Amino acid sequence: MRRAPSTPSFGLPGGRRTSPGMGAMPFALDAPLTPEDEGPLDGLTLDQAIEQLTYNSLSLRAKQLEIPQARADELTASLRVNPFVFADGQLIPYRRYSATSNPGGPTQYDINITYPLDLSGKRLARMEVAAQARRATEAQYQDFVRQELDTLYTAYIDALSARETLRFAEAGIAGVEQAITTQGKKGNDTEDEKLQADHIEIHRDALELVKLDAEGNLASAKRTLATILSMPREASQTLELRGSLRDLVPPPPPTEELAQTALAARPDVAVYRLNVCRSLADVKLAKANRFSDVYVLYQPYTYQDNAPFNLPSSRSWALGATVTAPIYDRNQGNIRRAAVNVDQSRLELQAIERRVWAEVEDAREEYEISRQMIERIEKRLLPAAREVRDHSLKASEKENEDVYAYLIAQRDYQDLVRQYRDALVRHRRAMLKLNTVVGLRVLP
Repeated sequence: MRRAPSTPSFGLPGGRRTSPGMGAMPFALDAPLTPEDEGPLDGLTLDQAIEQLTYNSLSLRAKQLEIPQARADELTASLRVNPFVFADGQLIPYRRYSATSNPGGPTQYDINITYPLDLSGKRLARMEVAAQARRATEAQYQDFVRQELDTLYTAYIDALSARETLRFAEAGIAGVEQAITTQGKKGNDTEDEKLQADHIEIHRDALELVKLDAEGNLASAKRTLATILSMPREASQTLELRGSLRDLVPPPPPTEELAQTALAARPDVAVYRLNVCRSLADVKLAKANRFSDVYVLYQPYTYQDNAPFNLPSSRSWALGATVTAPIYDRNQGNIRRAAVNVDQSRLELQAIERRVWAEVEDAREEYEISRQMIERIEKRLLPAAREVRDHSLKASEKENEDVYAYLIAQRDYQDLVRQYRDALVRHRRAMLKLNTVVGLRVLP
């Protein structure tokens, strides 16, 4: 496992002691090599946030209802066509039949049953189309979950970043307040001391503005996170997080392996594959629809009333069939359209596979770049900036001059610490983005 390098904390401690001639330096704030504060022990971790999103998200619950709808469509497609049952009476006289005055008849009463026969397999083809549609709906829901997790990742890292920014500002203000207290004890008799006091006040006001902005960003980030997790509105005010921006795990597999995993695991790719299968099923259905059902007529009971002719009445049955002759309409247009849709679906599948490759390559490259930035800042820039600052401090203590050179060096050092914090945020985003583009949680 790759060891996490010791890095400066974002919580900067109080000012260090300086020589009597120099007084308490307002920016003499050091960043010790200690782990950053991950938050309270009962804070919301990323794993807990993911679990809460899975069970409580209203968006996911609403999207999930599309699956039983697809199953209902699948049930509808499996139903057979109902038979027809009807009864009729024929040759019913307006007045009684008579061989001399009103010849006709005899009156006939029938009961008929017409049953449709699907000889071309339309029902089975419809069932296959509906099954493929249901599988695609399930894959679409899984992809929606993937996208919601990506939104959660963004909101969670935004909240961690805002928390670290606020802590950085508070630590800076605490150091400046200590410098102001020490400066007040010294007094502001000389012109240099007055300028230094004004400089401290300006810096404190600037940090107060940073703190005010950070408090607003943190509150907004918590509200966004609470909304995504379907938490009560008031819960965002007491929401605390327990998480780190540090990368403490081994690097992910190579790009080739990640891309192959993404092609196999990502649900949006599965949707396009299922669309190809569904388009093939549509072709089978279109071909099955070339032939209409054959309607078989069964007349189990026919009664002829011969009483008006003083003859015995008769009973009989009949059997027949109705067949459509496919001379003009053999569903040629729909068959051709379904065949073209197969080619379209295959092209779309190739496009999404190439896009997945590109997304994985971009995410893996972003991971490497942000990791290299952190390593360079930790190993080269921070030690060099700290050395320049300490050298300026020693020169100021020794010669009791060039104070502002030290202030500039300390300011540059703090700017680098901020850049380091931004690099950590960027790298943490890259880690979670890699999970999104692969479709699996390859990094915590």
